[in-house]
Amino acid sequence: MKSILIILVGFLCAVFLIGCGSDHTHEHDHDHEHTHSEPHYHEPPHGGAGVTLGDEDAHIEFLVEPQDGIVYAWFFKPHMASYLRVQFESFNIVVKKPDGEVEWKFEAVANPGTGETVGDTSQFVAKVDGIEEKPFDAVIPEITVLGKVYKNVAFNYPKGNQ
Repeated sequence: MKSILIILVGFLCAVFLIGCGSDHTHEHDHDHEHTHSEPHYHEPPHGGAGVTLGDEDAHIEFLVEPQDGIVYAWFFKPHMASYLRVQFESFNIVVKKPDGEVEWKFEAVANPGTGETVGDTSQFVAKVDGIEEKPFDAVIPEITVLGKVYKNVAFNYPKGNQ
């Protein structure tokens, strides 16, 4: 009796696995209704400018705080679903101004509350003298995120590149 039960369970498992192969269509919704090649928008959580890296590989949000002379940058996983810790201490952007280009250096921010450290964090800050909250164009010359190198990523503040 025990061997018949084992054979029956094995047979039912085999039928179930064969019937649930991945080569079928789905009639249900997924988390989002677009392909990554289609342009779409993700609302930056802090109200800044969203910058997409690659095909939704990651995002960076930039936020200008002119009263403090600071520009914040946060890294996010695809769809800006959650913060993404990156393993570098700084990165640069080149800002295009009417009187020429200026380079801003963003430094990693440690956060004891989340356990983030310099070299393993999602937040960066640049101190910029005389910054105003006016639109500007900028380029990230080169940045490596999740092992992938991105070059000449252009964006506008406050529009982003989404």
